[in-house]
Amino acid sequence: MSRLLRALKWLWGTSWPLYAATVLGTNVLGALAIMLFVRFLIPQPDATNFNAEISYLPAIGLGYLAFAIVAGMVVTFLMFRPVLDWQRHPEEHDPNMVRNLVMRIPIYQAILCGVVWLIGIVIATLIASSVSRSLTLVIAVSTLMAAAIVVLLTYLEAERLVRPVAASALARRFEDSTLEPPVSERLRITWLMTLGIPVLGILLLILGYVQGLFGTDASNILPAVAALAVSSLFTGYLGNRLVVSSVVDPITELQEAINRVRRGETDVQVDIYDGSEIGVLQAGFNEMMRGLRERQRVRDLFGRYVGDEVARRALEERPTLGGEDRKVAVLFVDVIGSTTFAVNHTPEEVVEALNEFFEHVVEVVHRNKGVINKFQGDAALAIFGAPLPLSDATGHALAAARELRVELKDLQLKAGIGVAAGHVVAGHIGGHARFEYTVIGDAVNQAARLTEIAKTTPGRTVTNASTLREANEAEQARWTLMKSVELRGRGKMTQLARPIRPTLADRS
Repeated sequence: MSRLLRALKWLWGTSWPLYAATVLGTNVLGALAIMLFVRFLIPQPDATNFNAEISYLPAIGLGYLAFAIVAGMVVTFLMFRPVLDWQRHPEEHDPNMVRNLVMRIPIYQAILCGVVWLIGIVIATLIASSVSRSLTLVIAVSTLMAAAIVVLLTYLEAERLVRPVAASALARRFEDSTLEPPVSERLRITWLMTLGIPVLGILLLILGYVQGLFGTDASNILPAVAALAVSSLFTGYLGNRLVVSSVVDPITELQEAINRVRRGETDVQVDIYDGSEIGVLQAGFNEMMRGLRERQRVRDLFGRYVGDEVARRALEERPTLGGEDRKVAVLFVDVIGSTTFAVNHTPEEVVEALNEFFEHVVEVVHRNKGVINKFQGDAALAIFGAPLPLSDATGHALAAARELRVELKDLQLKAGIGVAAGHVVAGHIGGHARFEYTVIGDAVNQAARLTEIAKTTPGRTVTNASTLREANEAEQARWTLMKSVELRGRGKMTQLARPIRPTLADRS
């Protein structure tokens, strides 16, 4: 008993009570409406003692209605019980089976309602046939028309109310667009049933009057004609509102999702709850967003390896081997005594110290609009002016070198910093199967040689006079010229420069 109570409590907290009440209410109201319409609004043909002969019909109709309600609820529960069990214990059911059943709930519900109505129509027609052939025709045609309208409204209401369940069933994937009628068919059928059938009923009443079926007084059919006209307005509005919402609602949700993506959100998805082309569209949007997130993840990961600017250019245009002549500034940073440090510390401690060291290097270089081109063990090469052009690249490189001198002085690892500017070849070097973006030229070699000298120079940061002359005047004022030396492998003298101590103006 307690298990049953828990199940009922769970069921009450879902959307199924609303679903059952709506579907049941539509069919009950439809049945009562057609019974009242046939009994009081349609002129009764050729039956002298008509009222006496069919006085038992309302009782039979109400009796069958009560039976149909109970039978319909039982059959509906048995039909959709696997869905209820899946909602309570999703891990115990085949998702493909549940997915197909959930998406066909509106169709199955409409078929069940159609069968219940058809049985009732057969019973009413057989009873009426014992009274009058004309009455039989009137009851058969009118109830069939009412049944068609109610069955369609039942389908549209079920399709709308089952959306939360369908969204759960289709949360992972959707591949079949035939689980529900296509949108075009739904629109045409809705128009035909909700507007066409009442109009057809009016035409049949007029035809029956012309044939003398309802007597010679035209006022006999006016109440029925008026009732059909009013019902066409009501059913037409309700049917079209339901079918239009089945198209407009998902489009509106997609529009809102697209607007969120335009605002920069990438974790965006829409619910998939339609079994037609619209469901394919919803699933396609989610698949597109998964691809976008994967592309963004790859881009972020790619950018961490090669730099954001290089990654952006590689994604926007197809990289090719070769390069172009560029005027750049190169900053080289090399750790002092890294071999001794590695001997006296564990590998984990070495990696941790290097990561802390390079974290400062990356932050300062990026802050000054440079690009970390590569890490070479305990050294880093930064470029200013490639791959994207940079105004006053030399000034930015020298400013980054001065900031690094301050940033790195309190760290466990110490480093020499060298800056040089000049023409290089910047591009993709390697083979077609594996290449990297880099710069090759005398400026790179000079920066590496200057870094060697910087390790034994006070402040551990140096550049050469020719590089300093290419910077802006404000940056030049923060450096002082030193002696000239012969850099290894160059065969000529190079005048050095190093940053001066910060002035009061610099501090302010």
